[in-house]
Amino acid sequence: MTTVPRILIVVASTRTTRFADVPLRWLLERTRHRTDFEFEVLDLRDHPMPFYDLPLSPAMSPRNYTTAEERRIGPILDAADGFLLITNEYNHGYSAALKNLLDHFFVEFNRKPVAFLGYGSVGASRAIEQLRQVTSELEMVSVRPSVHLLGLQMIAIRQDPAAAVDIFASLEPRLDVLLTDLHWWSSALIAARAANADSDAA
Repeated sequence: MTTVPRILIVVASTRTTRFADVPLRWLLERTRHRTDFEFEVLDLRDHPMPFYDLPLSPAMSPRNYTTAEERRIGPILDAADGFLLITNEYNHGYSAALKNLLDHFFVEFNRKPVAFLGYGSVGASRAIEQLRQVTSELEMVSVRPSVHLLGLQMIAIRQDPAAAVDIFASLEPRLDVLLTDLHWWSSALIAARAANADSDAA
């Protein structure tokens, strides 16, 4: 039986004036007709979490949710077969809200792929490099292709929203490559996790 991978799009920025909604709209438009994925959005602005202060690491106490927000988000992360993070870049790093999310959970991320769409002065390249290290520790597979929206492109879109058409058109080939790899990895890891579960149950 073929399983359609369920991909959770995580919007990392929580700023009231954030730019994230622009690439999010483009991403949803580019993926809404695809039948080889199911997409869901997790907007961290809608899910404020307390700063991480758990007495035990989530790796040592899996799914031991202590707050209502953890209990809401945990099952959403668990149900995902892969992740696509829309990340900004602050001071050569990624947002505190995203780090807080990653720190609160562990098994929910394990053995799943993660891909990145970044925006910022250098397309959030430095934030994404840091995220590749952190997601590796969460036992995730980092999909190599990423999409980068540069700072000059962001300025052009803010000055003239019509410019977004050509700018995003130039990013479509890269997004296609990203999605192709994300589908391969999510499908492969769905099968691998299922096989491992069957082995554990035997």
